[in-house]
Amino acid sequence: MSTFYPPHLRERFTNRAHELAFLANAIEGLKSGHPSHVAVFGLRRIGKTLLAQEQVKRLLEHRDVAPVYVDMQALCSAPEPFAQRYIGLTCYWVVGEGRGPIDAYLTADRLLETEAAALPLVTQTAASLIRELQKRKPDYSLLVKLALDFPDALAQAVDRSIMCFLDEFPELATLGNFPGLGDPIKQFRASLQQQSRVAYVIMGSAVTVMERLVRDHESPLFLQFRTLELQPFTPEDTGHLVDRLFPDLSPAVQSAIYTYTFGHPFYVTALTDRLHELASHVSDVGVEQVEQAFLLEALSPQGQIYAYCRYLYDISLQKARGYGLLKALLQVLAEEEGLSLSELARRLRRQASATREYLRWLSEVDLVIEEDKRYYYRDPLLRFWVAYTGRGVEVESFPRRETLQGLVADLAERFQRVSTQLGQAKESEVREILRHLSGRVVEGRFFGKNESVHVPTFARVAPYRSPDGQTELDALAEGGVNWVVEVKWRRKRVGSNELRQLVERARQFEATSWCISQAGFTPDAVDFAAENDVLLSQADDLKALGKLV
Repeated sequence: MSTFYPPHLRERFTNRAHELAFLANAIEGLKSGHPSHVAVFGLRRIGKTLLAQEQVKRLLEHRDVAPVYVDMQALCSAPEPFAQRYIGLTCYWVVGEGRGPIDAYLTADRLLETEAAALPLVTQTAASLIRELQKRKPDYSLLVKLALDFPDALAQAVDRSIMCFLDEFPELATLGNFPGLGDPIKQFRASLQQQSRVAYVIMGSAVTVMERLVRDHESPLFLQFRTLELQPFTPEDTGHLVDRLFPDLSPAVQSAIYTYTFGHPFYVTALTDRLHELASHVSDVGVEQVEQAFLLEALSPQGQIYAYCRYLYDISLQKARGYGLLKALLQVLAEEEGLSLSELARRLRRQASATREYLRWLSEVDLVIEEDKRYYYRDPLLRFWVAYTGRGVEVESFPRRETLQGLVADLAERFQRVSTQLGQAKESEVREILRHLSGRVVEGRFFGKNESVHVPTFARVAPYRSPDGQTELDALAEGGVNWVVEVKWRRKRVGSNELRQLVERARQFEATSWCISQAGFTPDAVDFAAENDVLLSQADDLKALGKLV
């Protein structure tokens, strides 16, 4: 366990209370004979694996449900190693309880030398694997079926339910490149539907791919998984993490760390590590040191953040056609976000149809997102990195003071501008508030009402995109009564036409409409809301609702 989940990672695990509660509900359902499956996704390095490690640790401590953790990226090179390792790792966690060397569990021959061989099921399965592997042309489909069916068979054999954590799950699809195997995702679905004592938690860093897998009506896994989206930390959770990494920093310093990292745990950790190098004592750390540390991390080739952004940028673009134009498009968006398709096409001097294809590809690899027909970086810190490095701006490991002073001034202005464009982060905040307000009675004034508002008990709160891509919702809260939520985080007031569109979308779900606007509402919008029972909240209202949770 110390190699799977080292002590230093356990010490850094922070909050994720909602996510752990979400998984706890799935565990209770599994124990009562009603397994449900969960799809966890979020940006790279956001903490998906760490969440799985923490939950595995807790399951091992309670011992009522056996955890299994599998890194699919390491297994899915070919059907032969996949089948052996998938079965072996299931035995390692369920029979060996994650203790001791793992190597003996990774081949069918050596699996027979482990304590798992005391189970007739294991010896029979290993024998079937060995027979098939000895053939000149193994049946790849049979090998994969043996593996995918094994967890439930083992759960029945040991009379114990299993929760399988499949990290980087989309890698399973790569096995489909082998002749005669067919679609591995369809095979997984077929196996999953026959299992009664296993719950699956699938994870993936490719957000768009994961969403398509579980939300697209053409996907074999459509409606098979509840979704759990990992978001960056709130300011409060960022403060908790910073306290563990560098205790007793002032609130102003913690706030600055949050500002420059947007609450992304990896960025918070890297920035705090750099602060340790710059200041030996907490009294030496102020906002200026945070700014300098951030610049060294983000713009020095020796920085962890720089290395991560370089990796993310290069690996996303390395296989793309039109590499030069994609870089140019990303540079334009780095300098000015929120541009429309026509505006981007003019900047690139390309046809709108061609520009749309470039944007579609960048969305596929999670670099860019579309909101209200305007385009933004999915990761705002990557935007900062591209903006500077794309202009050839880098910082030496030991820069001159004058160099840092000039960059700090520009940094403050740039992040002030970015802070007005955090619509997606605000949408995440609203969804989190809804989850916490579920089932509560709240003062009506926060929703533009005179009477109190009873918030329904929601079973699920998540963003929504229709299979045809025509309908997108910032939040769809589902329960006895549904709510449809629209967040307009901009400097322009919301008008009646926008509320009319919101009401029309809400009717599709027989839902109550709630609109949150940073800049407020026009008089005709307020009248329309009163006539159509639309809930309205402004920035101060949302802040007050946040304090309630």
